[in-house]
Amino acid sequence: MDRSTLIAALLLAGCATEPTVVKVPVVERAVPPAELAAPIQPPGPIFTAPASSSVACVDPAGRDALVSYVDLLRQRLDAWNAWAVP
Repeated sequence: MDRSTLIAALLLAGCATEPTVVKVPVVERAVPPAELAAPIQPPGPIFTAPASSSVACVDPAGRDALVSYVDLLRQRLDAWNAWAVP
């Protein structure tokens, strides 16, 4: 028997048997709650032209808006981390 006949016989023997089925768990994507997926609206104009009442071109009202916006972003990040980690 030559080598090509032996290889053909082995290939046919391998194709004739039933394939082995291995069941593995498939991770399904979790759907986040709607409140985490809702967009965060940025505040309106924060920065102003330089003036005596503004520090780093941010007046007191703009500073408060910026601080509350950053706090909201941090709270959203904390909520995502709490949801994602069991």
